[in-house]
Amino acid sequence: MDNKSIRKTVLHSLRAISSTRESAFYTNLFQQQDAARFALVVIDNRCLKNPLLDVLVSDLKILSELGLTPILVVGGMGDDLTNVRFQSARLCKALEKLSINSTKLNCASYDLLPDIKKIAAKGRIPVLEITEAARGENLQSLCMKLKPGKVIFVQPSGGIREAGRRRAVINIDKLETYPDASNLSVEQKQIIEIVTQISAKQSKNCTYVIVSPLNFLSELFTVKGAGTMLRRGARITAYSSYDDVKLGRLKTSIETAFDRELVDNYFAKAPLSVFLEENYRGGAILTQMAGLPYLSKFWVTHEAQGEGIARDIWQVLVDAKEAFFWRTRKDNPFNDWYMKMCDGMQVSGDWRVFWIGLQAPEIPSAINAAASATIDFKNNNNKAQ
Repeated sequence: MDNKSIRKTVLHSLRAISSTRESAFYTNLFQQQDAARFALVVIDNRCLKNPLLDVLVSDLKILSELGLTPILVVGGMGDDLTNVRFQSARLCKALEKLSINSTKLNCASYDLLPDIKKIAAKGRIPVLEITEAARGENLQSLCMKLKPGKVIFVQPSGGIREAGRRRAVINIDKLETYPDASNLSVEQKQIIEIVTQISAKQSKNCTYVIVSPLNFLSELFTVKGAGTMLRRGARITAYSSYDDVKLGRLKTSIETAFDRELVDNYFAKAPLSVFLEENYRGGAILTQMAGLPYLSKFWVTHEAQGEGIARDIWQVLVDAKEAFFWRTRKDNPFNDWYMKMCDGMQVSGDWRVFWIGLQAPEIPSAINAAASATIDFKNNNNKAQ
């Protein structure tokens, strides 16, 4: 079977955890990255025993067949030296059993970083063991120098829980808002401390997540994820006009998020407010319609979905504007989320019209205006907002 056939077969198998479109999107996104920057996977020793080990290695087999080479780290949490060597040898043996090409390296080795990059470029999975804290690279320095797109902490817990439910996102710069912080395990507190240190200096586009081997692929290949993402809140800037906005970058961001091309005169209408994530990975545009603030666009780019950016943008938006309204197609996949955020909703024709903070006399005119407004995208279809 050639590589193209293998990729097609593997993508088909991923349909059990995500849509074909999601799987293909994330696979293409990961494959475009430098091989050594795909993901740094820090494995809790408890996950190197069966049945969790078998599950993890099976998932790594799928990644290997997609041409993806995560960097596996054993001993990243300061484990006993002898145990780290035993566990890394066990992991390599399990990988070999499934014919997964891998190479084990000690983090005190000379030329470690160039070796990691060479190994990953050849399609082999680097297995790093950290056995000497005083020598070589530790987890923090590996993250800083390799600049991975994602750092995954594989733990039996599968994430941080609140009242028995998994928390999808926790802002590490606002831990005081997490009511069960005192119930965090020793390992989880250590992970949060490490992520806090790294994220203060690391690229803003790196994400950090705690996940179980049972949900490892779901975390990688679905928008909603399957673990707990640890992140700093996104930096959102508010503008009162397009004067200080890079319009070309803004246009590209919106069009890639919606998979649609904006009409040529979209930016001709002056906005009331523009809210943008610092790297243009999401935002919101308010205009005026029927004498009221109208949310013309609210979006997050595909690669940033699942990072919690939408909530950060929304919070800045509602803090700035007490009342506004917006519309979506009736089959918009985000309607459930909008229902949780709005004060009211009314279906009108092909549209759902939502509002926040409007007075009762204002609602009918808002609904009529939204339902009859022109389309902002070329070649209208059901994706338009």
